[in-house]
Amino acid sequence: MSHLSAPYLTLGIGALILGALLVLRAQNGRPLAIAAASAALLCFLLSAREVGAAGHERLFDPLLSWFDADALDAVPMAFFGMLTVLVLILAPKRDAGGKALAGMLLLSAATQTTYGAANLGVLAAGWWLTSLPFVLGMFGPDRSRVLTQGFLIASSLALSAAIFLLHHVEIDELSHVGKFAFSLVILAVVLRKGVFPLHGWVVAAFEHGPLLPMALLFNGHLGALLIARSEAAALPQTAQHALDLLSIAALVTALITSLRGFAERKPRRLLALLCVSQASFILAGIATANAEGITGGLVHWLVVTAASTGLVCIVRVLEVRVSGIADPADHLGLAAKAPRLATFFLVCGLALIGLPGTLGYCAEDLLFHGALENHPWLGLALPVATAFNAINLIRLFSILFLGVLPKHVIDIPDALPRERWPLAACVVFLVIGGIFPASVIGWRAQAGHKIESAFGISPSH
Repeated sequence: MSHLSAPYLTLGIGALILGALLVLRAQNGRPLAIAAASAALLCFLLSAREVGAAGHERLFDPLLSWFDADALDAVPMAFFGMLTVLVLILAPKRDAGGKALAGMLLLSAATQTTYGAANLGVLAAGWWLTSLPFVLGMFGPDRSRVLTQGFLIASSLALSAAIFLLHHVEIDELSHVGKFAFSLVILAVVLRKGVFPLHGWVVAAFEHGPLLPMALLFNGHLGALLIARSEAAALPQTAQHALDLLSIAALVTALITSLRGFAERKPRRLLALLCVSQASFILAGIATANAEGITGGLVHWLVVTAASTGLVCIVRVLEVRVSGIADPADHLGLAAKAPRLATFFLVCGLALIGLPGTLGYCAEDLLFHGALENHPWLGLALPVATAFNAINLIRLFSILFLGVLPKHVIDIPDALPRERWPLAACVVFLVIGGIFPASVIGWRAQAGHKIESAFGISPSH
């Protein structure tokens, strides 16, 4: 069997770290940052190819034991590599300073380290390092910085304590995890994902923090990765009960945040609640015990990543061009001046909430069936939350793009070529994936079935 996965991952993560160091010294760092992220993306794509050639088994080379890839993490790693490149290209000039670009590259490297970790020690190190750019203040002034740091560090401490209690760093040792240690794992996920009632820090970070780095942090979905890794290790029965409760909490989060959105008019806060609600579907799906729900959660992971990135980048582009976006007194009517941005926004938003004909519809269909099989009553929360999120999306679109153009907005540029092609890539993936979903579902179905087979095993201590 081929063992080329680990060297590719090492080179990819190394390219991101080296790029971050070089960008700090460069006068015009964006081309260098994009080149480093593109080189890393190539490495992650080659790693995914090796995983596909090797089959469903996890690759491992004793000489390179820090990183590895399998059917669960290979696709998200390549996808997150693409996300990093898109964000670096789309970033407005005021967000593309040397420190900010270096911070985004470091955040991407830390996330990829967590994805590709071959043991729990490396996974915890990557988890910790995702907070480093925020602790160092690399993204400029941020009124939510202390809150964001606090939750990220608390989540990292909970995960580190759980690993310490295990006495081993092998991922397979999760099959012998104790009740208290697994409770700390769940706590790390709840803090990181912003599960109700702790979702407020995510909303505050979206509102007051750096929006594009928050898109990278949010779309890492490391909490979902940790749960999927835990399930694949064949958890004991007590831990499976805890996952059942986590699935219920994720469903409740999806419903409550969708309801909370009705009280918001600020675009950033409304967008944050919409993204948190839809991202909760991922956790709800992965925490089910059936392949249909798990596969739906894994596919929805890709949908949320692509769609929410498009929405966040468009909101940030509009903020740079038009004053008064943060708290509009009335509808802004920006579709008259920026019809392309309005179209990109609407397509990404409709895919996020599962419009038929998009990949989001296929993902949510799998999710609904999986949730209904596990929790028939709570499973109804998903379609209800989706309906509420659809209303919130149309409200957000109306605030930004419909109505009469304000008098102070004389002329603004529509999507620039630098912005047009990355946004078009997100839209094409969401639409083509919905028309031909078999390939995308096939990418994730193998991991879904593997997790389901392990989930039913209750090893004796």
